[in-house]
Amino acid sequence: MAREDVGAPPDHLWVHQEGVYRDEYQRTWVAVVEEETSFIKARVQQVQVPLGDATKPSHLLTSQLPLMWQLYPEERYMDNNSRLWQIQHHLMVRGVQELLLKLLPDD
Repeated sequence: MAREDVGAPPDHLWVHQEGVYRDEYQRTWVAVVEEETSFIKARVQQVQVPLGDATKPSHLLTSQLPLMWQLYPEERYMDNNSRLWQIQHHLMVRGVQELLLKLLPDD
């Protein structure tokens, strides 16, 4: 099965509202936490979501997801808490661009 080229992953993802992020091109991404026994993954899909006003960070529910991810060398993202997330995959799934990120353990 041939994989469709999805280009480079977003440089930044900023939280806009609970579970919804914006990238540098104002595209919306929906993030869902997947908890495994020993680690956390985030499945992040580029899905068109109508955006209202951004939620203030202080009004967001407590979440394992960060307020921001920034692309970092070696196929990783660094979040606003200086945690590293490995890009497990970046591909098209049923016509939807998807990132699967795995939170790396602290050194």
